[in-house]
Amino acid sequence: MHITDLMVKTLELTNATELEPFATINGVTVVELDAAEGHFRVHLVRDSENLNVQLEEGSKLAAYYNSLFWHEISTAEKISIASGQFYRRFRVSDGDIKHSVFVTKSEKRGSARSRLTLPELERVAREIATLHAANSRLARCALDVEENYGNIKMYRKKIQREVIEILESAVTQELARYFVNPASIPQKIGILTHHLETHKEEDDEENHQHKVITHGRLSGDTCRFDEDGKLVEITEWENIHLGNPVEDLTNLLVTSADVDIRRKKFMKVFQVYFYTLVDTHPPNFQLPDLKRWFKEFEAKAVMNGIESLLLTLADSPDENLKREAAHRWETSLDDSVDFLTGNYISDHEHTFFSHKDEDED
Repeated sequence: MHITDLMVKTLELTNATELEPFATINGVTVVELDAAEGHFRVHLVRDSENLNVQLEEGSKLAAYYNSLFWHEISTAEKISIASGQFYRRFRVSDGDIKHSVFVTKSEKRGSARSRLTLPELERVAREIATLHAANSRLARCALDVEENYGNIKMYRKKIQREVIEILESAVTQELARYFVNPASIPQKIGILTHHLETHKEEDDEENHQHKVITHGRLSGDTCRFDEDGKLVEITEWENIHLGNPVEDLTNLLVTSADVDIRRKKFMKVFQVYFYTLVDTHPPNFQLPDLKRWFKEFEAKAVMNGIESLLLTLADSPDENLKREAAHRWETSLDDSVDFLTGNYISDHEHTFFSHKDEDED
């Protein structure tokens, strides 16, 4: 029996329609089902009987259980955030192969968008503020997710060099046409790599003082909006961990915001986040801290975005989407290098009043 048929039978769904299955960046298989009972997202990984699994398999299992922990605790704690509600967990057998499965349910199915408008970015910022306001209620899952995230990080670090080499080779050949200055990319990646290797987050005392539960891979692809532009769900919670308050929104701005917004109006997004947080759970940091942290964390977001960029350039049939993704990433790379080398020209965006274009005056 096909695995989807098993899911429909186990969940007792009626009039179920399967959407295109996909694998997350960590390798967890996801199957979405539209049924009369609602919209369901099925997450599954192959069970391993061996306690000593390979690093890749261990990373996949860690991602699965991190996402499971999030959905279980956010549902149990009734955290008011746009995230699928935990529905069920179980094991299924497909012949000799066994899978661990958990299912989430949403009232409606939204659509992902590779590029977000400023109002959409602000809606996501409010949700992240809600997440951080609930930080103390999520404390009991912190140890579990940190251990799992440690396994994920080990695997990502192992393959990062290979991913970089693929990009450095590709920008001199078939992918060069998507970039403005492809020849400079390897050198600039080297600058960011050296910086991140010599400035460890775990050695930063300030980071330890402001840690919050972080989604870990927030982008337009993990945000689902309905036809009216309402944010209905944030997906793929596999990389949750304790991190800096700006990590998620920095990643979102680097991967999914127009260059003009990222450079000139990023503080508008952080203002919405900050004042939403102030109204619910006053933070122990100030708005100017967010501006400084954003520039500091941009390098990490750029490097973490290489794999997703390569997947987009390799798999997407949409040439415009490819060019937009490459442009967002390359300009973020340029900005990060300029910031680290002292060549960054400030946009003079005021911390409390976001930059306005001349035609808005």
